[in-house]
Amino acid sequence: MRFAASTLIVYRKEGAELSDTLNDNLDITKWEVIDEGFHKLNKVNIKQLKEAASTRKIEYAVHAPFSSVNLSEADPTLRNMFMKWVEDSLNRAYKLEAKIWVLHSGRLTPLTYFFPEKAWEAHTSSLLQLAKKARNMGIQIAVENMLGRYELFNGVKNGRRLLEEVQSENVGLCFDVGHENLLGGIDSFLRVFSNEIIHIHVHDNDGKEDNHRAVGTGSIQWNSLIHWVEKVRYKGWIVFENYELADVKQGMKFLADINS
Repeated sequence: MRFAASTLIVYRKEGAELSDTLNDNLDITKWEVIDEGFHKLNKVNIKQLKEAASTRKIEYAVHAPFSSVNLSEADPTLRNMFMKWVEDSLNRAYKLEAKIWVLHSGRLTPLTYFFPEKAWEAHTSSLLQLAKKARNMGIQIAVENMLGRYELFNGVKNGRRLLEEVQSENVGLCFDVGHENLLGGIDSFLRVFSNEIIHIHVHDNDGKEDNHRAVGTGSIQWNSLIHWVEKVRYKGWIVFENYELADVKQGMKFLADINS
């Protein structure tokens, strides 16, 4: 299994440096960088991260911005603003030489709640535009399953619709196991999307709240995921998405022990 860590561990730490985080954790060689907030990618930290990669053979994935971004916005002026924001992130992922770019799906607004087809039309158009740009960069887009009634990709049915409407060879799914646990559909998700999952987020919860616990400390039955990984010979990353580094390392040991 190809374990990786998310920079979610420093998301709430304003003064932290991404390069220091990498240098303090030499045993982790795969990182998913969250491109927003205090640690948004820029010329300086991209240079630092690439220097670290050149000396330590580090690989990167990039998580696109998600705060206040809605790719299914029906208003064209607003959606163009959102698209510019995420396309800039895609450019930064390319500069970082990332091969996977994780993207949150769009969501319904007060208007599109009553006219959901307008949201789906905007969402499909956004993804096709991004897929074309990413394809030219050699980047795969991994659309993440989300939570809540307003999210377009909030379960197996809508995930299937998303893939059918986009139909791009470089668009797959980022399977967030913690999110799907709150919807009660981990096994069905793995079964339905065996060929479309290209990236995985792992964290645990109590089945009630998305609290990003250490893997193995909540209600998720992790044997199902390990069995699936072995059955389909999954080659993508398994990214530990926790708020604390100790939880990342605890979870890595837990899954490694199950797989041993």
